[in-house]
Amino acid sequence: MSLPRLRLEKCILKDGRWLIDREQAHHLVRVRRCGTGSLAEGLVQGEKISLRLSCEGDAVYAEELSRISEDRPSTELQLLLAILKNDQFDQALRFAAETGVHTIRLLSCERSVPRYAGNKLTEKMSRWEKILDEATKQSGAGSPPLIVPPQTLADLDPEHLPEQRFAAMLSPAAEPLSEQKTGGAAAIAIGPEGDWSPSEAELLLEKGFKPVSLGSRILRASTAVAVACGWFSMK
Repeated sequence: MSLPRLRLEKCILKDGRWLIDREQAHHLVRVRRCGTGSLAEGLVQGEKISLRLSCEGDAVYAEELSRISEDRPSTELQLLLAILKNDQFDQALRFAAETGVHTIRLLSCERSVPRYAGNKLTEKMSRWEKILDEATKQSGAGSPPLIVPPQTLADLDPEHLPEQRFAAMLSPAAEPLSEQKTGGAAAIAIGPEGDWSPSEAELLLEKGFKPVSLGSRILRASTAVAVACGWFSMK
């Protein structure tokens, strides 16, 4: 059985020991049946930390044994992702985290069915961050992707994007992503169910995105995230 993994961002470090937050401590003791002397792996800010646990009353502490820095991917990838329906969107976020995406920029598109604002958006952002935390914990990644609140394509500032920009499109002009030469930082845009609107496709071209195809079959948007981000992760 693999070692339990902990995200340490919400834990407190003092004198080489981490005080584990209540939610993760409960999972360690009640679900994983860990006790004093058990080993675990901590994940924080691009590092993996070997830990030895110590249960002291209701508190769980973790002593650091060693640290190693996570290997940086050859391509630092930004994913521009249209807001999708709940189940698809949750799955797309998990795929992005598991494949090592650095930043997720959310897009509110003309064909995006869910619309969030105000307190509802705040609740959703908190939930999405938790999904990314859990996905990186499961995959053993040192840091979760940064997630940026939704904006329209019209409001998107290309200055915040790398020079290499690709957009998955159902277009005769789209070239296979697998034939593109990439290196360093890149961005890939994945649209909503029903693809981009004509005006959005024009905007993407104006903002320097190259149309690319993810294959001959029509994919669900969440599957498109897995295919595109997975391809970049293997570069």
